[in-house]
Amino acid sequence: VLCDVDCGKESVLCEYSRDANSYRSPWSSKYHPPLEDGFYPSLELRKLEIEANEVFAIYRDQYYEGGISSVYLWEDANEVFVACFLIKKDGSKSGHGRRGYLHEGIWDAIHVIEYSFIHVTILYLYVAPEDEEMTRYCLTSIVMLSLTTNNDSPGTFNLSGSIRRHVILTDLNCVLYS
Repeated sequence: VLCDVDCGKESVLCEYSRDANSYRSPWSSKYHPPLEDGFYPSLELRKLEIEANEVFAIYRDQYYEGGISSVYLWEDANEVFVACFLIKKDGSKSGHGRRGYLHEGIWDAIHVIEYSFIHVTILYLYVAPEDEEMTRYCLTSIVMLSLTTNNDSPGTFNLSGSIRRHVILTDLNCVLYS
């Protein structure tokens, strides 16, 4: 977690916000520590990134009742649009859960959406092949959870785990899961 000193807001550190040994804040778009030649999104993407962070912060507060969220947007060299949505919720800082049993608890969620065009050759029966451009969406979600209770009534337990889901959608309504 990084606290942006320019605006006082926290953001989630990840490889998607990293350049060299610095991390870019989604709130101010400044690198910490400062980096002169770091990657920055275009002005259009930056405006969208600001709005996405504001909207996602509201979602985070409503669904997770707190925590830290960050949204990073960029285009790669192949003109693939990528959006990364991150949530970090530390339950040990939120009053030990609703019933008071939670001793420690962490919820980390990473959602990466890729949007691109791919060139495909469609073969028609008895007709020459035709090149077309097809839209491709790729969503990868990872959630990591760790809970520890320490209470005489329900007992003590530790539960940790993660789950990863991956789906690819195209204009041809092909869905590939993994």
